[in-house]
Amino acid sequence: IVLPFVGFLIVKILKFPAPVGITLLVVTSSPGGSYSNWWCSMFNADLALSVTMTGLSTIISIFMLPLNLVIYASGSYSNEVVQSLDWFALLLSLVVVIGGIAAGIGCSAWQNSTRFNLLANKAGNLAGIALVVYSALISSTS
Repeated sequence: IVLPFVGFLIVKILKFPAPVGITLLVVTSSPGGSYSNWWCSMFNADLALSVTMTGLSTIISIFMLPLNLVIYASGSYSNEVVQSLDWFALLLSLVVVIGGIAAGIGCSAWQNSTRFNLLANKAGNLAGIALVVYSALISSTS
C-alpha cells in the first residue's frame, strides 16, 4: 500500500518522463520478496513464512498491480500513456511467477523427501548467486 504511493510521489515530484515514470510505478507496485526468500534460506531464517508471504503477495498482485498502475499512472500521465501500456505482458509475467511458485510447492509435495528439499534448496541458492552475479555483470557493461 505504501510503496506504490511513494513511487507515485517520486514520479510527481521529480516529473519523470513517461517511460521512466511508468517503469518506477511498475517496480514499486510489483510484489516483492523473492530475494528475501533467498536470504532467509541462506541464513536459516523462517523460510516458510517468507515463502508464504511472497506467494500471497504475488497472488494478490494479480489484481492490485494493474489497479495500482491504473490509479497512479492516470494521476501522473495522460490517458494515452495509460492506454498504451502492454497489459497482456504484465499479466503474463504475473502468471509465470505464480506458475513457478505453484510448481515449487507441487514438486515439494510430490517428492515429499527431505533429500529432495535439501537438493532443491542448494540449487535455489546457486541460482540466486548466479542471478546476482549475472545482474552485476550486465549492469557493469551497460
